[in-house]
Amino acid sequence: MAAQRVLVAMMLAALVALAGCGGDDEESAGGEGGVTKIKVGVLPISNVAPLYLGMKKGFFKEEGLEVEPSIGQSGNELVTGMVSGSTDFAFLGYVPLMSARGQGLPVKVVANADNGAETEEKEWTLILTKKGSPIKEPADLADKTIAVNALKGVGEVAIKAALEKRGVSPDKVKLLEIPFPEMPAALDKGRVDAIWAPEPFLTSVLGQGGQDVEAPLTTLGKKFPNGNYATTEKKIAQDKDVVERFARAINKSSDYATKNPDEARATIPTFTQIPPDVAKKIRLPLWPPEIDREQLQTLLDYAVQYKVIEKPPKLDDVIWEGAS
Repeated sequence: MAAQRVLVAMMLAALVALAGCGGDDEESAGGEGGVTKIKVGVLPISNVAPLYLGMKKGFFKEEGLEVEPSIGQSGNELVTGMVSGSTDFAFLGYVPLMSARGQGLPVKVVANADNGAETEEKEWTLILTKKGSPIKEPADLADKTIAVNALKGVGEVAIKAALEKRGVSPDKVKLLEIPFPEMPAALDKGRVDAIWAPEPFLTSVLGQGGQDVEAPLTTLGKKFPNGNYATTEKKIAQDKDVVERFARAINKSSDYATKNPDEARATIPTFTQIPPDVAKKIRLPLWPPEIDREQLQTLLDYAVQYKVIEKPPKLDDVIWEGAS
């Protein structure tokens, strides 16, 4: 947690420095012909397809917004960009956002982003083992090593909570931080016993004979929350109208993507390295606009239980009052 505290301290310092400089964020809020330009921090993963689909369908334009996606490689990077003012909004996991809020960063959820599936057969992130592995069910994971993309995130929380529900002590599992693209090779070479893999790596590993051992998100609940779109309290205070317009547009985009999955799939190769033929096969996350506060509280409780979050915030402090 020491590294996380250092990161939060750096973000707070950047925020204080910006506050001292004043200004009204003209570059992001300004525009020509009544159009407001905004930057949205995102990861190059299929989960953010509704944002790009909404841009294509004109949902943001209808709200007088021109979106410029800003590609990052980690949630910490996206939080830093948002707090420093280089981006206006960001796509974040609920766990890192709640952790940041609990440590004093003035960030708030303005819209839901993505959720787990209703059934394991449709779930887009699974614990997998390689072909021929003796690890075939959750109980077999005791005393084994599982790869996650980042420690102290939703992966760690979901895995530990799901395994405990399955009767496996979370203390009996070791988690090793490995970037998603490197996970299949790490599994194949025996560096880890299992991987917590999202798409498109899930489809790739299963296609090579990999085995589905556990679906943490669906074990915790149907449509269990994963990610959100957030902004800062400063942005809400200075540009509340922009925040409201963004929330309406992204919610409309999420709803449209849910009802038109083929159109959502078609956007994925335009902002990721996923080929079109693979994009047609991968499992998609769910994109409900509604924020499930009950499940979100459950996620927060799990994060505290497993010491991923040391200072839990109140949900009312995490979620913007105008959010769904």
